[in-house]
Amino acid sequence: MKYPVMTIAADGAAPSKRNRYRKTHGFSCTLLRAVLWPAYKPPNKTIVRPVFMDFCGTESEHRAFVANLRCGRAAQVSDREVYEFLKSEPYAYAPPQRCAAGVRQVVYYPELFDLEVKAQRDELWVCAMPPTKLLATVSEEEFLTARAALRMANASIEAQRAAIMLENTARESWRQQRLPDLIEMDDSALRYWALVARELCVRLDARTRYPVPYAPEFRALLVRELLAKKHLTLSADCPLSALEERSGWGRDNKQLDVRGPMVNYRTLADVGYLPPVGLRIGQEELGKLLADLAREYYK
Repeated sequence: MKYPVMTIAADGAAPSKRNRYRKTHGFSCTLLRAVLWPAYKPPNKTIVRPVFMDFCGTESEHRAFVANLRCGRAAQVSDREVYEFLKSEPYAYAPPQRCAAGVRQVVYYPELFDLEVKAQRDELWVCAMPPTKLLATVSEEEFLTARAALRMANASIEAQRAAIMLENTARESWRQQRLPDLIEMDDSALRYWALVARELCVRLDARTRYPVPYAPEFRALLVRELLAKKHLTLSADCPLSALEERSGWGRDNKQLDVRGPMVNYRTLADVGYLPPVGLRIGQEELGKLLADLAREYYK
């Protein structure tokens, strides 16, 4: 397994092809997880500005590395992968935590991740990336509501399949429509759905002027509706991908780029996080969506 190492040159020299072979003392830490959201913070050539980063190092490495990050110096993994935290941006540095490798540090945008925010904005940007250990807190009620929401989604697809099959009987074989596939999700994916519904809605409730019903079933349905209306952004390995594959646009909507140690070419190492989910929606649009869904749910 490869653990990426981030290095900041001691003299503050920006990484480039010209100076990449020059010997210089640097400060290094190991990258555990970085989340890039290009729609929120567009990259600049090889330099990217993550919305979340978790890294670790020895006590002396951590101290020097964080001090240089706070100064706005770029941390280089390779010629094509450079991370930067601008001094002008409102990043939050979480209290460092002791770990087996020494000290572990998390840096993130509080506007996206915090449970509470100081001000409400007209356009909401929210990101939820629950720790893996929170899966154990998903109640039986939350799990069953996610399963019920899945049954409702498949019942809707079954109705579509029946209508298409009826139309296909009057069509020639080469003109027949393809039947949509049913959604398949195992218990772990359903628990993830229930947990993300809880975490996302708690953050939404703190950021919007509109009430978000507490009922777990409503929140699970809200996540599905947000996904169907293309307000959610997923990472490549997100279990919620099963809900969007049917529409055909799902693959292009995986815009959350997750970096970190790799088990193999396509699988990230488990460093304690579940796949992230990003939400972008305007206040008025969210209010209308909540009202329409509540009207249908509580009728």
